[in-house]
Amino acid sequence: MTWLQSVATLVCAAGLAVFYYLMELHPQSPKKIPTEGKEFRMPDSRFHYTPDALYGLLDQAGDHLPRLRRYWLLDFGLIVCFWGVMIAIGLNVAGRGTALFLPMGILATARALLDIAENLLLLRLCRRYPQRGDRLAALAGLATAAKFVCLYAWVALLFVKLFAAAFGIVGLS
Repeated sequence: MTWLQSVATLVCAAGLAVFYYLMELHPQSPKKIPTEGKEFRMPDSRFHYTPDALYGLLDQAGDHLPRLRRYWLLDFGLIVCFWGVMIAIGLNVAGRGTALFLPMGILATARALLDIAENLLLLRLCRRYPQRGDRLAALAGLATAAKFVCLYAWVALLFVKLFAAAFGIVGLS
């Protein structure tokens, strides 16, 4: 790893920490929305959700919709930082020119693009609320599920690479 890659990785990792704090731990976090006996859970932290489930959460947020908008706007920064960390891990573990680097890079990029699409859809639905847009809400739920599938596939390839290196499997290590 070159010094430039190291610096970029550190910047992305620090960015992840900052955006995580602003989104999850800050007093304006949606997790601080008062609910009956449990923590408010953002829809995009679930594997999938239906339009009814999404609108149930928007109803539950009530006057706190600006917190949700703030969260999704901050998420754009988290997406970029997380993408950078995923690419850096791919470079460091799989290495440029290996059989797994390109698929890992494609999955990391697809995950980021799906996350961006999801945020844009959720922001639009939030802006239009209380008017419903069930097709857009269903599309947002699909984008969320596809984002998680890309993440899980990327992690699976990471483990394939680590096991291949540990057991000396030629072509992947």
